[in-house]
Amino acid sequence: FDRQKIIIRLVDSDLFEDVYLAPYQSNYVLLNYTKENLKIPGWNLIDVKFNTGNNFDIGGLVLNEASIELDIERQSFYYIFKIIFPITLILLICWSSVWLDPREVESKLTISIVCLLSLIAYNFVIDNELPKLEYLTIMDWIILSSYLFASAPNMLAIITFQMSKNNKYKKLNKKIDQISKRY
Repeated sequence: FDRQKIIIRLVDSDLFEDVYLAPYQSNYVLLNYTKENLKIPGWNLIDVKFNTGNNFDIGGLVLNEASIELDIERQSFYYIFKIIFPITLILLICWSSVWLDPREVESKLTISIVCLLSLIAYNFVIDNELPKLEYLTIMDWIILSSYLFASAPNMLAIITFQMSKNNKYKKLNKKIDQISKRY
């Protein structure tokens, strides 16, 4: 659902001959140890890279730089069972209203509006669990699309009710009703 790259840069301003920021074998052993044993709660460590840059010159002062790059990915098990599964269950209940008779518009609207309100309330509950980011993640898209899927049965209930009142649209009404039950 979410991937991040964390870069930790180390700069050594000592004499160039005394530099320890180089890709020696001990650094790679430490790197493997870090990759196998580094645990970040809620995240999976995908990759660790150790890079060095020697002779980094600023105003006559020779600096040496090393960086550690961590590629991490958010663990999805929690989000699937604690967020996506309940949203899916609410949407299934919402879409069960299409199985009611088109003339029972009050019952259909009651079911679908209660489910839409449940989604909104659930969004307030899970809001603290999701990171506040300036871009939309997959989880954000799932939540936004769930609102659209919960709104669709409302529209279908109103359209099929209006069409059921007029005999001219009886065939079209029946077709819309069958398609909504299928999908």
